[in-house]
Amino acid sequence: MYVKKMRSIRKCLKTSTIIAIILVLYIFSILGFIVRKIETFENVYKDLRACFSVINEVVAGRQSFDKLLPMMERFGYDTTRYHGLLKALEESSIPREEVTVEVRNFANFLRKYELEKLRLHNVAVRTAYVSLIIVSTLILLLLAITTNRVKRYIVKILDKVKEISDNIYISPIPVGKPEFLEDFSLNRSIESINLVQSIYNAFKHAPINTSIEDFIFTVGPYLCSLFNSQRFSVALIDWENEEVIAEVAYISKPGVEPRLKAGFVQKLYETSLGDMIKNNQTTRIINNLSERYEKTKSPSTKLILDEGFRSSLTVVATINSRPFGFFFLSSERENNYTEQDAKLFASILNILSYRLFYSLTIQRLLSHFGNSLVNLVEFKDNETGNHIRRVSLYAKIIAEELALSPKLIREIYEFSPLHDIGKVGIPDSILLKPGKLDPEEWEIMKTHVEKGVKIIEEFQQNARNIMEPKSLETMKNIIADHHERWDGRGYPVGKKGEEISIEGRIVALADVFDALTTKRPYKEAIPFDEAVKIIQQESGSHFDPKVVEAFVKRIKDIRNVYEALKD
Repeated sequence: MYVKKMRSIRKCLKTSTIIAIILVLYIFSILGFIVRKIETFENVYKDLRACFSVINEVVAGRQSFDKLLPMMERFGYDTTRYHGLLKALEESSIPREEVTVEVRNFANFLRKYELEKLRLHNVAVRTAYVSLIIVSTLILLLLAITTNRVKRYIVKILDKVKEISDNIYISPIPVGKPEFLEDFSLNRSIESINLVQSIYNAFKHAPINTSIEDFIFTVGPYLCSLFNSQRFSVALIDWENEEVIAEVAYISKPGVEPRLKAGFVQKLYETSLGDMIKNNQTTRIINNLSERYEKTKSPSTKLILDEGFRSSLTVVATINSRPFGFFFLSSERENNYTEQDAKLFASILNILSYRLFYSLTIQRLLSHFGNSLVNLVEFKDNETGNHIRRVSLYAKIIAEELALSPKLIREIYEFSPLHDIGKVGIPDSILLKPGKLDPEEWEIMKTHVEKGVKIIEEFQQNARNIMEPKSLETMKNIIADHHERWDGRGYPVGKKGEEISIEGRIVALADVFDALTTKRPYKEAIPFDEAVKIIQQESGSHFDPKVVEAFVKRIKDIRNVYEALKD
């Protein structure tokens, strides 16, 4: 039954992917149409400006009247009368002013021509934008339908597993006093059964986490205690790029600074983990990491050694026989793990793999949803994708320096691209205006914060069953607070000091710094070092002094991002 359902889900995902690709291609065709329209209008506008410039020169007497003839013919102006006037002027039978009147008539003709072209351009572009929004909405709707179907399938599996697990219970088997040698072996088997049952009962009713950080910090303490370990971590496989990526680690040993941090990447098949996949090896014990490093010179092994660990146990994480990552236990003692430990750890992970996979599925779906919203803003706004990537990376670097929780750091990185989502509700005439906004337009522009908050609040209502309230609040805070100021003179509310969320304070600085160092239609980019000085000068007024301090401490990393992602 479940095999058939899995095939149905795969078929659904395949169909959804094909439809999504078609819709995305259609979006690109619309974008191409918009770009062509804008380029065409810009060319017409340049020609008109050049023509008006010549008209001014002719009227002022600095150019001859016949200079306008090619332009009149190009724009479809009837030149019969103008030819006659020029001939009469040559014969000195009429004054120059009569020809000038006809030139002014041509200028009026050009103004009407310009207005008509602008009207047709606006109609075409607005129609394209409406189509763009409709298609984007269809993609989001398709994502929601597919997500809902996958979620229902996962819930059915979990319900079935729970139904089975609730009906299987083995009471602890009493261990008798050994009288013969064989009794010792029997007692060890009974103790193993009792241990597995106690572990099973411990994890059976544990809550399902919606983030990988929560998963690691929920199960890490128990697993470390059970296997006399001080470190539990997870790495995930990116099959598309054939890479293995480290996630956060739970370390029970106080005072240990993680060296192998979340985000550490290696090519899968350039590591011994890739060999495990190739050889269908489910577990691996390394009881002397120092000797291992001398042989392999593995960068990840060196980092684990630097943390003070001397042995490790690895198990491949799989779903439906397909590997998706690795679980690791590490101990500060050599020779800490046995084959029995490896078998027991693998048995436990048969339960935990599904819980981790569920957390990853929810996390990735939310990330894809966020990217869809960001793409919608990019299609409408002049700002580039590099602006969004820079702000996200700047914010992540600052959050790391402030030693925020790994979960909050990831959320700040993933949700900061949404800070300007409310701009989808700002009229194009204001959003795309090349010059400075007047006061009335600026007041309208400032409403993008409230519009963004409203969008996320509606999303909160629909996502509260699959996403933690605290994560939803982080998303909302980034949007609501990124234009607030430390001194209370920001908008939309005028929050002051620590009334502003830490995520809002971080993104506020990252956004302003990127705006300073980026060229806009109405201003030139400020040099990097000068922008840093401006940020420092605004410490305590615009920005939280602690956030500014963290920014300055990591200025080398900030500069690396700036150089790598310059427009």
